[in-house]
Amino acid sequence: MAPTQTIRGLPFPKESWFLPKNIEDALDYTPQDEDIIIASYPKTGTNWLQYIVFQIIYKGEFFPDLNDSIFKHAPLIEVTGTSVLEKLEKPRLYKHHLPYNMVQKNVKAKYIYIYRKPEDTVVSFYHFARNLYQDADELDEFFENFISGNIGYGHYFEHVLSYFAHKDDANVLLVSYEKLLLNKRDEILRIAKFLGEEYFKTLSENDSLMEKVLEHTSFDYMKKNLSLTHPAGKGGAQNVNYFRKGVSGDGKQSLKPDQLQRLKDLAVERLKGTDLLKEWLYE
Repeated sequence: MAPTQTIRGLPFPKESWFLPKNIEDALDYTPQDEDIIIASYPKTGTNWLQYIVFQIIYKGEFFPDLNDSIFKHAPLIEVTGTSVLEKLEKPRLYKHHLPYNMVQKNVKAKYIYIYRKPEDTVVSFYHFARNLYQDADELDEFFENFISGNIGYGHYFEHVLSYFAHKDDANVLLVSYEKLLLNKRDEILRIAKFLGEEYFKTLSENDSLMEKVLEHTSFDYMKKNLSLTHPAGKGGAQNVNYFRKGVSGDGKQSLKPDQLQRLKDLAVERLKGTDLLKEWLYE
């Protein structure tokens, strides 16, 4: 099992770049007015959403490399710490993988949470871990840790539910990975409207800008133009493939039938009474 460290009751990856102080600072940080926070569980579309927000705010003209995005322009604050936020220009964009109930709030900040079908999430997370972590598990073991919550960032269903409890809050927007795949133009306009009426107006009235945003945030374009050089991968610095498939349904191809059934049964138990069951075709 890949090692974890528990901070305030939540497991985090125990790797050299996950410093306890930075995690604690991220948990204690109160957003400023107008901050834009991208929140997610790992491997649910975080960087895709990040580049969509970049493209909306900067009118298709800002496409930084992945290293700069993660560590400078839209920092992952439990990795970078929060002092880096002082260098950001407004509107400040940053991200984290922290549950809603564990972070500090500001009603004048905007929170965008992206979520994904659990079977696709676990398989994508597994391939990412195999690529990056020294002691990554085989798929069967990884699956067991995922459904038990004995994994970095804890139990997926609890994570998703922490944000779904606030889906009607004016400053919280939930984005479905699958809906974004199927209706990308409409979903991008929905994100733009949430970020500000001026962004929505500019994008909805400028077809060439919309086409540019759609192109720059397509899977093929991002896979071709973005790569991460991780400073502490297996054996030292290495290129990490962040963009593997970018599809829906890979989990059903990769997991065993009994694993899929166990995941469905657990979802029915944990997500009872929520729209997620219908959305994920679990009922």
